[in-house]
Amino acid sequence: MGIYFFGDEIDLKIIQASIEHLDCVYELICELENECLNKDAFSQIYQGNISNSNVYYLLAVNESDIIGFASLHIQRLLHHCSNIGEIQEIVVSRKHQHSGLGTALFNRIKEIAASNDCSQLEVCCNRVREESHKFYYKQGMQNSHYKYTYLLA
Repeated sequence: MGIYFFGDEIDLKIIQASIEHLDCVYELICELENECLNKDAFSQIYQGNISNSNVYYLLAVNESDIIGFASLHIQRLLHHCSNIGEIQEIVVSRKHQHSGLGTALFNRIKEIAASNDCSQLEVCCNRVREESHKFYYKQGMQNSHYKYTYLLA
């Protein structure tokens, strides 16, 4: 799939992430969070989720460069009486943002959710990430819920 980035076409492939992509995914998630996360804790969670059949980790790859990541978790929720897909992360490297990569990752997530009989696709997004809010609205998502948090640690 070709995507134009500032007039240049890049050869985008969206592939399933595997254990050998851990370091690249770690770097992208640290970029998303704007901080260095605990690498040992990250690695344990990544390794556990990569083998979970209800978790999908996707990579946007240009030639051999990993330039984007997305994750989808599928759950069977009582209050929906169906499968629900929840986007946990979508991140595109800063130099490739606004090029259509995020939309390509989002569209692939929609396909996976639909093929897993999900009735809804959800995402929680921090209030300070206004660019992300615009992105999700552009994808056709609606802001229909509140999310409350309580810090335990």
